[in-house]
Amino acid sequence: MVIDSYMNAKKLLRPAALVGLLIVIIGLFAYYIDKHPSIIKTLGHVSPWTLVVLLITYVILMLFWMGAYNATLNLCSERRLEPKENLLLSAYSTLANFFLPLQSGPGVRALYLKRRYKLPVTSYVFASLVYYGCYAVISAALLFLASSYWWAALPASVAAAGISLAVINFAKKRFQKKNKQLKLDLSRDRVIRLVAMTLGQIIIQAIIYGIELHSLHLSSNPLRVLSYTGAANFSLFVALTPGAIGFREAFLTFARGLHHYSTNSIIAANLIDRGTFLVFLGLLFIVVVATHARNKIKNMEL
Repeated sequence: MVIDSYMNAKKLLRPAALVGLLIVIIGLFAYYIDKHPSIIKTLGHVSPWTLVVLLITYVILMLFWMGAYNATLNLCSERRLEPKENLLLSAYSTLANFFLPLQSGPGVRALYLKRRYKLPVTSYVFASLVYYGCYAVISAALLFLASSYWWAALPASVAAAGISLAVINFAKKRFQKKNKQLKLDLSRDRVIRLVAMTLGQIIIQAIIYGIELHSLHLSSNPLRVLSYTGAANFSLFVALTPGAIGFREAFLTFARGLHHYSTNSIIAANLIDRGTFLVFLGLLFIVVVATHARNKIKNMEL
């Protein structure tokens, strides 16, 4: 009885701690904005057309996400998701990534693929680790390559690759000890396809950040924006809060010496980004609901 109570308390403690952390971060944001009212004044001058352009760019980013997810799947399966199925699965995982903590999107995809196609979760986890490894290596290169510390780009990329390999090997040993089924095809064509989709995804992300910074009348110099993107991307790996709220801003602030944007600029740009992304998520939700409704109508007709 005592053990059951302890386990139940432990299960409740983690979500409670995450909710508490999120409340603290939102409170800090509110306090910072209250002390720097110029941020709100600056946002008031942003053109409504910026939202439209950003939404269109997010649609393009969604296409690269779909491509990256298919390329990841191809590392552990011969299956390739059809566009409609890929869109819906990508929409679900995107919504999960934003509204749930700890980057829950890959878990949503892994469970779906297991239930629908009997793909072992461990195989998809392995393939996802390769994808995140590519993401980390490219982001590390951009973080330094586009800054005054360009000479550190190669060591940073090598370090990111080394850490990624260490994580993959650690996971492999853990899975093998539990006799979990593993399958991973790292043939050249499949890896190149994954790297290309990941690189395209990051370039579109950089374009989005560039649009946001430009809308605030800040320098959108490509090199600075690429360095900014590299810093923002690393928040993905410690995203304890939904949408990495607070963590992305912290990473960007710590990396000011590389991209040279002020804290006020970072906060303002991220408010634009998160506001636009919420609208985009709303549209995704409408697409998901409409698709399911249409499928139910078709089944009733049959």
